[in-house]
Amino acid sequence: MRLLIVEENDDMRLLYRIGLRKLDVELLEAATMAEALEQIREGRPDAVLIGDTLPDGDPFELCRRIKSDPETRDIVVAIAVYYMDGAIRRLSREVEADACWLAPVPPREIPKRMEELRQRRQAPSSGENNGSHEPPPES
Repeated sequence: MRLLIVEENDDMRLLYRIGLRKLDVELLEAATMAEALEQIREGRPDAVLIGDTLPDGDPFELCRRIKSDPETRDIVVAIAVYYMDGAIRRLSREVEADACWLAPVPPREIPKRMEELRQRRQAPSSGENNGSHEPPPES
């Protein structure tokens, strides 16, 4: 899996890099929305995890851009937020995010969660958004 982590915080990107290094993941990184859009064009990731804040834009706007472009709309997109409420769940559905998770997301879980989202999206749908807009159950 080719995974793009969009996270403005250098330390968080380092934690993801360390946590994902032994897994079968090709990791791409971006600290800004502009870098993310460039990585998406050039790196063609299978999945994108967008952090809570970006210095040059809004994570929901980045998701909207990815999902509104016919060339990139099939990329699995999850947004990691530090606070979850009904308004954030609605917004994540409006921008067609595949999931909205509470941050921080344990690095070891990211590939598995992204693959589950990809498989769920490929399964026949009842017309609903099959993404997870609820926090995952505690393990």
